[in-house]
Amino acid sequence: MSSDAVQSMIDRLRAIDWKSPGEAYEKAFSRAALMEEYFRRAALWLDAYGEPERWPFFDLAAIVDPTVRADPAVITDIEDFIDDASGSSYAMDSGAAAVQWAALTSMPGVQLRPLPDPFEPLLRLFERGGSGFSFANGFIDFGLIMVPRASWRKHLSPTPVVELNDQALDAIDAQGWARLSRRNQTTAD
Repeated sequence: MSSDAVQSMIDRLRAIDWKSPGEAYEKAFSRAALMEEYFRRAALWLDAYGEPERWPFFDLAAIVDPTVRADPAVITDIEDFIDDASGSSYAMDSGAAAVQWAALTSMPGVQLRPLPDPFEPLLRLFERGGSGFSFANGFIDFGLIMVPRASWRKHLSPTPVVELNDQALDAIDAQGWARLSRRNQTTAD
């Protein structure tokens, strides 16, 4: 399966600065909120369509409709690109899953439940600082803030965590840095 949507997703993934530690640190608060929103949206899709083999980064398209797949050569190419650019298996798996999702959602006649795009928060997270996060004792660690990984069922919620526009995301970072500054000031006094 190849489509304009698949090519657009590949172009978007290739445009990410996968190794931008400064930006990842500066935008840690919004990136953590985006991870929480990804978890929430992924949980909504899993609740509707079934269990993943692993959590939290998985091929949702294979769960929803395993008969619709992107061209394997395209998947191999984007996996190799992301692996070389980031060195992160999580980013590589997520990127390939996003391409598979684009293949599924662009297939004529595919009927999906009216749920929010599961990969958009994760893509925005990568666009705001690459693959700069790690797993630590059941959490996703962004350096300044940690997001509980938990089981997907614990992330089920109808309420969005964050708006995905730059203004809202920048405000989260500004508020997070202001809170941290006040806390540091209080500790110093």
